[in-house]
Amino acid sequence: MTSDSQHYRAAAVQSATPVQLVCMLYDTLVRDLGRALAAITSRDVETRAAEVKHALLVLDQLEASLDFPNGGPAAASLSRFYAVARARIVEGHAKVDPALFQEQIRLFQEVRAAWEQVDPFRHPQAAQASSETQGKAAATGLSCSV
Repeated sequence: MTSDSQHYRAAAVQSATPVQLVCMLYDTLVRDLGRALAAITSRDVETRAAEVKHALLVLDQLEASLDFPNGGPAAASLSRFYAVARARIVEGHAKVDPALFQEQIRLFQEVRAAWEQVDPFRHPQAAQASSETQGKAAATGLSCSV
């Protein structure tokens, strides 16, 4: 990654809402799994392993950001989703099964789209105080302190 793209990414992260940070993590997961899928096709075991490893680290970050006291059932449901996703990614890697990676990519894209729908800054009339945004993020089960 070039210095300019690193600076751009750092600026994007620093100015993002908690929901946007979650969406960025989902985007990273999808890219990682897409590259792992491409590595299966090209029989590049080293790249596949590296991409799977990074995807699992991103998944760990998503799970670590869950706010169970404030998120209640939503946080518990996301935790279960992440646990199943982790198992399926590891299974796909072990079995070298493109279908398992494709399934996870599809699921992460669907959940990412749902997160985007709850972002209050997605709608122009909702761009209010930051404290309101934090309250909505907490209600969804997240605590982003990135």
